[in-house]
Amino acid sequence: MNIKLTIDKAAQSRGITTQIQLAQEIQKKTGVVLRPATISDLYRDNKGSISKKNLLLVMRGLEIKDFNEVMTIEE
Repeated sequence: MNIKLTIDKAAQSRGITTQIQLAQEIQKKTGVVLRPATISDLYRDNKGSISKKNLLLVMRGLEIKDFNEVMTIEE
């Protein structure tokens, strides 16, 4: 089994089509500026481990309360 981040799909469903727009939403809603590389890694699901703090910031920026919107389990 593998956990896959689906932040790109969650963002797109909210009309956010670029990582720059995602960064702007995170900053607007949380007051925190995430590094572009951090956003890219989360958006593209490039890391083997993720920071709970950063994931929470993304979820707050997208106004998501359910982890199922940003993660799935693949067999």
